[in-house]
Amino acid sequence: MAWNIVRHAFVIVFGNLSNAIKASLVPTLLLAGAFVGFGSIMDIQIVEGNMDLEDLSQSGVTVLAGLGLLVFAMFVFAWVAVTWHRFILKEEYPDVVPSISGRPIWPYVARTLMITLQFMLLLIPLFILIMALANILFSNIVTAAIFGVALNVLYAFVWFRVAISLPSVAVGEHMGSMDAWEITSEHSRDILMMSVVIIVLNSVMSMGVATLFGGLPLVAFILRIIVQWTTMMVGISVLTTLYGHIVEGRSLSGS
Repeated sequence: MAWNIVRHAFVIVFGNLSNAIKASLVPTLLLAGAFVGFGSIMDIQIVEGNMDLEDLSQSGVTVLAGLGLLVFAMFVFAWVAVTWHRFILKEEYPDVVPSISGRPIWPYVARTLMITLQFMLLLIPLFILIMALANILFSNIVTAAIFGVALNVLYAFVWFRVAISLPSVAVGEHMGSMDAWEITSEHSRDILMMSVVIIVLNSVMSMGVATLFGGLPLVAFILRIIVQWTTMMVGISVLTTLYGHIVEGRSLSGS
């Protein structure tokens, strides 16, 4: 099941590439424009206001602009995710500018924030444990690398089991984190294996770009964007596939 879910997610994205682009292109361009605008504001304050980076970091305007950018980034992700969830689960085809009206985008943001908060509470004792074992864990590169991969797999495993509640928000249903954890309990082994596959694939793609195109900055930059876009859309599709298969009982060939 693990590989079938990942394969199915890739098929969903690249088998519906035009719709995937429609669901994500305009929101992503708007977010990129917001980042450029934020960067311009910083440059103007540095040049015209004769402010150094330390002063700029303490500027109230900069802090507010940064918070606004963070909120907008979360909105954009939720906009894309809700559009794509609904396309897969409800066959609502995205327009060139994905619809916002009537879509539970802000509830999706709120649910994402709740899951993030829960993760932070979970990671605090884990961080304390890591610090206690730091001398052992990071005694050599191999041990550190293995631990890093294991930590990423653990994070992905917990994330996919809890974040299966996100597609439910997109289609107007309610599912809490405990509900999501319970409903995925019978599939925990498959989700763990799936998390390993996804982490390995992401690592191979990222390292491949860095290794093969490190001497071509422009090409590497473009390929990194493609890898990040693929990672985002496949990740959303994995959540949707899990929801369709586990919650709605769809087959992996037709969900």
